[in-house]
Amino acid sequence: MKHFLKGAAAVAIVLVISLVIHVFCNMKGINLDQTVTSIVSAMLAVLLYHILIKNEKNKED
Repeated sequence: MKHFLKGAAAVAIVLVISLVIHVFCNMKGINLDQTVTSIVSAMLAVLLYHILIKNEKNKED
């Protein structure tokens, strides 16, 4: 259950950051490519999840 919550937290953090970036870009008139944005968001969520899990594994050792 801990891993699910950490995964959900990682996705929520990435979504909030993505929302802020999109609002800023829309205010400036910059259009972002949806395909690239979704790929980068997914990669960042996975990276953040692995960082959270790595810290947990280091505490067990």
